[in-house]
Amino acid sequence: MEKRNGRMRAETVAVPKDEVADRILTTQGVTVAYAHPTPLDATLRWRCADHEDPELFDPVDEATLAEARAFCGGCEVSSLCLRLGTSRAEWGVWGGVLLEGGKAVDKVRQRGRPKKVVAA
Repeated sequence: MEKRNGRMRAETVAVPKDEVADRILTTQGVTVAYAHPTPLDATLRWRCADHEDPELFDPVDEATLAEARAFCGGCEVSSLCLRLGTSRAEWGVWGGVLLEGGKAVDKVRQRGRPKKVVAA
């Protein structure tokens, strides 16, 4: 650090580009995507690829979850999608299964604080 006009200033240090890349590529999202990439095979038909409402796959209630499961039911790559979701520890509906951190759950967790229980 150096002092200029009574203020402390940090010195600029040049970081070699490969060090920058190493720092960026060590974030969990990027690391997981490189370890478990989405296949870019033109013969695979991802039914959800052109779906107009991506919020469907992040359900907030049981009705939306049922709709997402029904949508995924007709997809020919749902098993591959589920494997990607579990290996990447994803959240939301993947291959017709609701995941939280890559683990299958049965129902949508209610958001917010739990309701207060009145003692009798």
